[in-house]
Amino acid sequence: MIREATHEDLRSMAEVLAAAFHHEELFGHLLHPYRDEYPDDYLRYFEYMMWKHLLDPSRRVLVALDQAGAKIVGVGSWERQGSTASRASTAGEMGWLAPQKLYQTLASKWTDAQFKMWPNKAADPTKANVFEESFAFYKHHWAGSRENTWYLAFLGVHPDYQRKHHGKELVEWGIEQATKDGVCASVISSYGSEGFYGRFGFVEVGRSNVGPLAELKGGAIMFTEVL
Repeated sequence: MIREATHEDLRSMAEVLAAAFHHEELFGHLLHPYRDEYPDDYLRYFEYMMWKHLLDPSRRVLVALDQAGAKIVGVGSWERQGSTASRASTAGEMGWLAPQKLYQTLASKWTDAQFKMWPNKAADPTKANVFEESFAFYKHHWAGSRENTWYLAFLGVHPDYQRKHHGKELVEWGIEQATKDGVCASVISSYGSEGFYGRFGFVEVGRSNVGPLAELKGGAIMFTEVL
């Protein structure tokens, strides 16, 4: 059972993602080596991140619920990328994009200012810009026939609820949107999750563990075919 997330879900989403990525090499070990010493800062990172995603009209943030439909146990954030995004299956909901985009920009700047005033003590400050610094090494994969895509930016399921099809539902939502729009779906897989995504038709086309991210084991860049 999945539904779209709301701002009231922020804390629950952050708790799920913090648990899901605690032992993961990128968001856990590389970016937040002091997460055990400063768990509140580690949690705040995901809370602010999901807040920014909720404000972005090009994204759809989803939550998976437990069997009773009461507890959030999984989070997925999909982003519609490319030149045809304004004509996407969600375009009707994006007619207010201009004012919303302005609000998103202001909110993002406010969030960034918050982190500067109260630094994330769980994080390695030398890795603060690692995504921006590494993207130039692999951004060429999102070009040509793969320019327009639904990109899975975040997928996390609480460890207590994994292998119960919650991740499957969150992935299938994005693939359905991609099919409606006539575009591919894409994801950068964490280490060990390549087989999971492969079951949905994702195929590896390159690697993101290059440049500043070369020490990582994961980082398979995967796409589905346009159906």
